[in-house]
Amino acid sequence: MVRLIKSVLTIVVATILLIPIALAALKATGNLPQPLVDHAVNRLPIELTSAVGLRSADPVVLGKWPPVRGETFPDLMLTDQTGQTVQLSDFAGKIILVEYAAIPCEGCQAFAGGKQYGAFGNFTVQAGLESIEHYARQYAGVTLGSEEVVFVQVLLYGRSVSAPTQAEVAGWAEHFHMDRDANQIVLRGDPSMLSRQTYEMIPGFQLIDRDFVLRSDSCGHHPHDDLYKDLLPMLRTLAR
Repeated sequence: MVRLIKSVLTIVVATILLIPIALAALKATGNLPQPLVDHAVNRLPIELTSAVGLRSADPVVLGKWPPVRGETFPDLMLTDQTGQTVQLSDFAGKIILVEYAAIPCEGCQAFAGGKQYGAFGNFTVQAGLESIEHYARQYAGVTLGSEEVVFVQVLLYGRSVSAPTQAEVAGWAEHFHMDRDANQIVLRGDPSMLSRQTYEMIPGFQLIDRDFVLRSDSCGHHPHDDLYKDLLPMLRTLAR
């Protein structure tokens, strides 16, 4: 009986260890839809998935996610368009405008500069919508990506309904002329950040003050704050 129990335990442990390896192999070959891979990865112990490179061993969000208006913004530790890890709290003391985006989102393509540069990835740009940089100049009188106003796009979804690849993040940044050296940053969303609530935040903008507190929230189709009447005028006030 003892030998049987040991055999069963050995099989169970071996199966558990093989699951992340199999997922990594399927992800590499593309034989399994990326959303299914992300879903499975998020339900396995981080020690196993990080060991085979499916996710980072370090937490990517420190604090409450999604962010809550009036509270300290969660510290995000994500890779940028150059592949370097960025800790958002490093910009504390500056004003930070955060945009949440998805590659298939027509509004996101427009806000990123689709009218000027065209769509990225053969998707569609929402008609009649200017870039957020245009609206920041019009309603707040500021230039996004400067010493005082840091512009951060968090690309939460790639071409499929899953976290983007590093290549997609780099391609998006290059296409829309996001200059990392000018504090125009594109961050790669992590599968652990994705949920129905996160999906409904897109397209969306959040404004963080110099104390790293979320001051204005204009996310989704029913935002708490209006982008043009509330968030951008507040950006003007904070930037003075």
